[in-house]
Amino acid sequence: MTRQSDESQNAIGRWEVQLRKGVLEFVILLSLSDREQYGFELISGIARRAAIDVPEGTLYPLMLRLAKDGLISSRLADGDGGAPRKYYALTSQGRELLRGMIPSWSKLAASVDSLLPGASA
Repeated sequence: MTRQSDESQNAIGRWEVQLRKGVLEFVILLSLSDREQYGFELISGIARRAAIDVPEGTLYPLMLRLAKDGLISSRLADGDGGAPRKYYALTSQGRELLRGMIPSWSKLAASVDSLLPGASA
């Protein structure tokens, strides 16, 4: 690779990290909209369904903030023969916020998609 190519790849990598951080709260709320989940289940489900890797060091501070903001609740329950697991669920306030976020996301995604090369105007 050339130096310019390396710099471009680095810039793209930094941009992708910021993009993921920007949508992570939305992705978590969407993931919890069907059912409650414990942390590892949430991380692996997001990775599988959305191809977004969420490090534990990123997830748990965000979960604490979402709980503090009243958007999610948590409870401890016995794990499958192991340590107790902390399960997370949307609160009614979290569901209300998510209902408002979905049309905003759809509008933003459609607007950006319309700017892509080959998109019809």
